[in-house]
Amino acid sequence: MTIDDSTIDIHLTKLVDWLVDRRHCSKDWNERSVAIRAKVQQAILDMPEHDEIKRLLGSSYLDYFCCLKIVEILKETEKESKNMFGMYSSQRMKDWRTIISNYEKNSIYLVESGQILQRNVAFEIPALKKHIGKCQQIRDECHTRHAELDKTIHEIEKQYAQLCTDMSIKGDNVQRELIERIEYLPNICTELANGEKNSIPSLKSAVEFYLEFMKHFHSSLKSNDEEFLPIIKYLIDNGNTTVYQWRTNGHVPVSIERPPLNYKFAEAAEIDETEPDIILGFDDDLTTSTEGIEIKQAANQADVIDFDIETEIDWSGIDTVPELLDPALSSNGTHPNSIPDALREAALNGSTHPIDDGIARGNDALTLLENRATYTTFIQELHRLQSFLKQRLNEYHVNETILMTFIMQNAPSSIQKINENDLKTFLKNVDSIFTSIAHRQLDRLFSMRDSYKFVDRLINCFQQKKIAIERNRLQQKELEEKATNSSKEEQQLKEKLNILISYTKQLKEQVAKEISVKKCQNRRINIMGEINTL
Repeated sequence: MTIDDSTIDIHLTKLVDWLVDRRHCSKDWNERSVAIRAKVQQAILDMPEHDEIKRLLGSSYLDYFCCLKIVEILKETEKESKNMFGMYSSQRMKDWRTIISNYEKNSIYLVESGQILQRNVAFEIPALKKHIGKCQQIRDECHTRHAELDKTIHEIEKQYAQLCTDMSIKGDNVQRELIERIEYLPNICTELANGEKNSIPSLKSAVEFYLEFMKHFHSSLKSNDEEFLPIIKYLIDNGNTTVYQWRTNGHVPVSIERPPLNYKFAEAAEIDETEPDIILGFDDDLTTSTEGIEIKQAANQADVIDFDIETEIDWSGIDTVPELLDPALSSNGTHPNSIPDALREAALNGSTHPIDDGIARGNDALTLLENRATYTTFIQELHRLQSFLKQRLNEYHVNETILMTFIMQNAPSSIQKINENDLKTFLKNVDSIFTSIAHRQLDRLFSMRDSYKFVDRLINCFQQKKIAIERNRLQQKELEEKATNSSKEEQQLKEKLNILISYTKQLKEQVAKEISVKKCQNRRINIMGEINTL
């Protein structure tokens, strides 16, 4: 007989059927196994304190071979109950020996062990592996999402830094820094008017050329030099004085009463969206006003409208239009809007000053570059000067024609001596003023000064960035905790899987040995199937 002939191959999925079909086990093994399991559950309630017993009871399944180990341990722990005939009077020993006897009757333990092997290979081990794979997937997804949130936070931080750069603030305390920027507006206007570089005095030569040109070629339109670029010429000659001094032809005010800055702190009061914007330029001493329009009412006519009484509307307090002073947050341009500019200029030119006690009040206390009306006029004049210089520079490309020679031959020497390089220098100075205005963000500062809602929207924009960063960081923290918990669970499952695989392999060898010795006359038993790939 060869070695192959002495080997019996049994597939794991057919092991239970093989045992039953060859009558090594009875067909009612399942009912008997359930009864035995009930006795095991009852017996483990009364066990001595022993480390090995605790380990066996903590295993996934207490099978026949574990019961044999428990009996061997009880022989040591219950040896005092052993009598002279070698029998044990201990109830524990009696219970476990009865359990082993029931297992060995009709080889119930073999078919039950085969079923355990089948269940472990087909269900328990794949389920643990699948659970481990799920934990690994969760951990990888958390790491991927964490990296995405890092990119998002970095992008939002860049946007926040760009906002701070645009507003010329550090970003530590946005509200306080924005208010400081508004309070610094007079100094910015002074720097623009009297600074050493890129300031209005650098336009003196260009303005003089413009005035000479307009006086010679358009003498019929204007008879007074002051009517050409009056704001720019005044700023060059007198600096950035108050509107009162400019309006009164140079009279210095006795005192200056600047209007208060109308902005609120978000902590002090919540913003009511239905409340109209408080615009700098409205008089504060109106008795009863609705958006700057005074309503005079008799004390005894509180709830009666008398159409016979002529009510005078005082428009002198209106210097700006609230609805048109709130441009978009991203607006940094210097080109004025024609509608609000016309309204402001009309309000300024049409305002009356019945009381002139030498005190500059309200808008008169502001400097020319702080007052929206005069500032808008200054920007218009600056555009006019820029367009004039560009046109003159373009005309130099045709200066050799007969027409240009004829036009310029009667011009004064102060005009003829201006060459192309001079015009480029003049235009460069004008462009530098526009660049300086854009860099200092005067338009945005005016909107911030005139509308506290505009400031609140700016602050809200910064706060949204901060909230987004904090929210993403909180999500990162949750993902880190989730990934850590998943890693711990994965490690625990791997340990459990290794124990289960080791137990399954050991049980396979025990079952194969028992079948070989007790059922097949020591012939080699080879249990085939997926169990060999564990």
